[in-house]
Amino acid sequence: MTITEAIILGVIQGLTEFIPVSSTAHLYLAQWLFGISNDANALSFDIVLHLGTALALIVVFWRDLAGMIAEFFRWLMRRPAVNVEDRDLIMPIIVGTIPGVIAGLTLLKKFEQMRSLTIIGASMIVACIYFWLAERIGTRRARAESAHVDAGRENVTWMDALWVGISQGAAGLFAGFSRSGFTISTGRLRGLSRERATRFSFLLALVIILGAGAKTMLDLHKHPEPALSPALLAAGFTASAVVGFLTVVFLLRYLRTHTLRPFGIYLAILGVVLIASQFLH
Repeated sequence: MTITEAIILGVIQGLTEFIPVSSTAHLYLAQWLFGISNDANALSFDIVLHLGTALALIVVFWRDLAGMIAEFFRWLMRRPAVNVEDRDLIMPIIVGTIPGVIAGLTLLKKFEQMRSLTIIGASMIVACIYFWLAERIGTRRARAESAHVDAGRENVTWMDALWVGISQGAAGLFAGFSRSGFTISTGRLRGLSRERATRFSFLLALVIILGAGAKTMLDLHKHPEPALSPALLAAGFTASAVVGFLTVVFLLRYLRTHTLRPFGIYLAILGVVLIASQFLH
């Protein structure tokens, strides 16, 4: 792997981890094009890319995270909440994390072995359909409950968190689904406002990203010591963190007034191209 390839992979991770077009699928395609095999080096580099996007989320949401941590300790000490909104998010984050953890520990390896360009392409088409249906149903629900088309609930219930967590777990198994896209769409489907669904999706993603990085570190013990240079790791980490930060800031603003439909169209087109390429190969 060259420095240029490391930077390109970092940029792809930073963009697609949050833009709802599937980071796993795009990294898979990029590594396939570069001829990078899924060995110990790739695993160690994957950790670095995930840490970069995790840092991006921490920087963007540090106030939310600090508030939830403070409220968590106040809750343990049975003290009243200083910030009710931060405390109310603690249990939904915990509940929403559980399905993804279970899926990652029990099913991920099996699904990774099944990955192919045809399956990724089909998953992208399914994701497109889900984005469109979720937005349509969510908008209709908002119209029934409010005079504003894009309105929706701001409070995240345990049931909302469970369904969003299930969608995150499913998206983690199928490379073309997109975790952010599925979780945001599920939030909309449950009646959450687009902004609340997006913020909850990104907060939930932080736990999963850190967990995926930790799991990959454990997997490295089964392989020889990686030999990637510090320069390659630094290039990938920096690109992933910087681009991830800019992407999160952009999406938080963009999705206040826009839907996921353009990203769904992109996924559908790319999915058709991938499937066609396999049939024509």
